[in-house]
Amino acid sequence: MKRFFSGLRKKATTAVRDDDRFGTGLWRHNRDRFIRAVDRYYTTAVALHEARDSGGSTTSSAASADTSDGEDITASAADPVDVIVDGTHRLNALVDVVDGLTASLHARCPVTGQVVPGPTRQVVGDVPELLTKASSKVGEAVLAASMARSEGPTGRSIDSSAEATVRFITDAEELLGRAREILARVEAS
Repeated sequence: MKRFFSGLRKKATTAVRDDDRFGTGLWRHNRDRFIRAVDRYYTTAVALHEARDSGGSTTSSAASADTSDGEDITASAADPVDVIVDGTHRLNALVDVVDGLTASLHARCPVTGQVVPGPTRQVVGDVPELLTKASSKVGEAVLAASMARSEGPTGRSIDSSAEATVRFITDAEELLGRAREILARVEAS
């Protein structure tokens, strides 16, 4: 029993450190929401990968496809399951970005509730919305990966689902990039 309770103490210590680093208000909420979405994506990607490796069917309709502007779609050139799984690496890198953003926001403009006060809003601008939208884009990537998981066993092509995960992750990267730019301007002032 002693081991069980010592593990609980470690978790409590980690939570306190997270509270100190990210706060307990909106910044922490945005960070936790993003991480939960990344965890769901990872779980879905692993399940899709395991289904493929255990003999489940994932179908790719073409080795490559062209978009209307003539660009090759990367997701179609590779195995769509691998494209979805590779998204986990991109999302893991984004977790570090979100951690940095929320830690900086909490240090500069601590918020204890779920509403950004007026003076803080003037400082941080659209950053709260950008964080929320980035989490939503990861959630959309989860849905696209889930569609691939459900379509694979039926023999349908999952290329479009893989392409959608790439697009949604790219959108999240761009939103977080914009948030970083805003925060850099805030910290420079």
